[in-house]
Amino acid sequence: MKGMQSKYRQIPKLTSTLYTGLMSVYSREEPELFEKALESILMQTCRPTYFVLVKDGALGKELNEIIKNQRRRFQTFNIEFIEITNRENYGLGRSLNIGLKECPTELVARFDSDDINFAERMEKTISYYSSTPDLAVLGTQIYEFDNKRNDPPVIKSVPRSLNCIRNKARKRNPFNHMSVTFRKSVIESVGGYQNVSLFEDYYLWVRVIQNKYRVGNLNDVLVCAHVDKYFVYKRGGFSYFKKESFFQYLLLKLNFINKPQFLFNILTRGGSRLIPKRFLMLIYRKLRKCSYVNGG
Repeated sequence: MKGMQSKYRQIPKLTSTLYTGLMSVYSREEPELFEKALESILMQTCRPTYFVLVKDGALGKELNEIIKNQRRRFQTFNIEFIEITNRENYGLGRSLNIGLKECPTELVARFDSDDINFAERMEKTISYYSSTPDLAVLGTQIYEFDNKRNDPPVIKSVPRSLNCIRNKARKRNPFNHMSVTFRKSVIESVGGYQNVSLFEDYYLWVRVIQNKYRVGNLNDVLVCAHVDKYFVYKRGGFSYFKKESFFQYLLLKLNFINKPQFLFNILTRGGSRLIPKRFLMLIYRKLRKCSYVNGG
């Protein structure tokens, strides 16, 4: 028992399993996917008590109409709908920080504006939190799909145990961001989402792990995440290589990785950013260790 107590940082026991849903949406979101994402929250077998939606800059008429209609739907289910509008497009990390401040509950569930959540996602998540003291962050496995193609969805798997998550985090993001539910107080204690372009969530998890908080991933696939070729293509090019290199430098400075690992990551992760775009999807699937649902 002493060994278990020293393994994780002690945090106050949850006094309530009520949770807030947190989402950010911007002008280029596909209306159809956005509406399906919101509907999947309402279909949860364990619904949020509050829902915070951050409008990241001005939105078009169609998106605003969806929000107007869905706000009424949420209220029908006794979910308090909290809407925040940024004066301009701040980006995901800053928007989530703004939204997080308005979350009334200790438990906060991330929902993406173009992803579909399985109905039992939050019921299984809340159940795990209830039975796992000191848990700070919990994610799940996900399917990835492209709504413009007929390809079968692929599984993006992430490690489950703390040790495996820590080891994986030195090479890759160990969480599927759109599947994560976290303790608000823990996220605030490590500084929240910080301005590390394209790596805001990854850098957040690293700081949570580095501070010895208990984290985990469920083995269940509980989110269908929308990924198309443009999602992958925009993760290539020299600009992304520079951002990747800066992020790896931050991990080195934090003593989360050593110099050999830093060089390895620059060569492998950074190098992959410079590969021609027509090969990026193949590289993406290889690095993510995706497997076809029908093939295992």
